[in-house]
Amino acid sequence: MRTLLISLILLLAGCASVPSNAPAYSRAAEPPPGLSNVYIYRLGAYPILRAPTISIDRRAVISPAERAYTVVTLPPGSHEVQVNWPWDTGWPDLTFKIDVEPNTPLYLKVSGSFTHLGSVYPAGLSYEAGSSVHRLPQAVAEPEMTVCCRYVRPIDNR
Repeated sequence: MRTLLISLILLLAGCASVPSNAPAYSRAAEPPPGLSNVYIYRLGAYPILRAPTISIDRRAVISPAERAYTVVTLPPGSHEVQVNWPWDTGWPDLTFKIDVEPNTPLYLKVSGSFTHLGSVYPAGLSYEAGSSVHRLPQAVAEPEMTVCCRYVRPIDNR
């Protein structure tokens, strides 16, 4: 039983970790004229050992481990973003719209919260879980990404 538990923990940790040889953050090449780079990174999004799937316009883009980032190129206009956590985490999914402007980079930080509420209810311990995505200015996102994040290629949906 102990071996099974250790194997399961290692499997979960391996699935949600950034490869140690992944490149550190650097600004992506300029996209073709009229398009924009959208950077997506994960920092402070619990549960740390699990990864959500992030989709844009119903296409999976990345399942980022904590401290991972990717960049995708999108045309201008409104796009639907979904953050879907594995069902067994109990974490809430998110769906929201982003407006992409031509030739303007966009930075999205996937984060979250976990609050232990103690014994609020007679049945025992309680907690409150939350997912959040923040649109940050480049001047705020880049220094944070430089310190925290490593590049992971977007999911190939071809």
